[in-house]
Amino acid sequence: MQPDLHPDLEKLSFLIGRWEGVGVAGYEGTEEFQFGQRVEFSYEGGPFLAYSAQAWRMNRDGTLGEYVTSESGYWRVRPPGTERPEGAGEDVPPVHVEALIAHPEGFNEVYLGNVFANRVEMSTDAVLRTETGLEVTAGHRLYGLFGDDREILGYAWDMAAQGHELRSYMSAQLKKAGGGED
Repeated sequence: MQPDLHPDLEKLSFLIGRWEGVGVAGYEGTEEFQFGQRVEFSYEGGPFLAYSAQAWRMNRDGTLGEYVTSESGYWRVRPPGTERPEGAGEDVPPVHVEALIAHPEGFNEVYLGNVFANRVEMSTDAVLRTETGLEVTAGHRLYGLFGDDREILGYAWDMAAQGHELRSYMSAQLKKAGGGED
């Protein structure tokens, strides 16, 4: 039984479901490659969405190959009236969404961002890593629906890691799995 969506999550409701597709990844010192990806946003009953994503290299024949990475976490929408710090002027951009994302490469990201129509843009507020974790210092992500019927979820992830400034890392175009039903 699916609980009624928490009212604070209405802005993120377009993300709910399982999305699958293909993307491209590459970073300094890594050859660019195509990957297959599955992303899922699910509602469990609180004022948050559970998030998970997995990626595999694409084989030449178009099938999924070796595992690349995964991530999981939670996305929360700030309640109305908390979008700007107390006393902040109009020049301070609103924060509508907070995301916590954990990576098996030994780092966690805290993102803050905004939602406009069917688009989410967010940047890291903090990055924590284990002693042996990947040296990531910042990230920027953009998620949005596009296409004639807004049926494609596109995203781009820029990352600053291993001494490099923020640069493109992964991007993909995903369609709702199961023909739009979940």
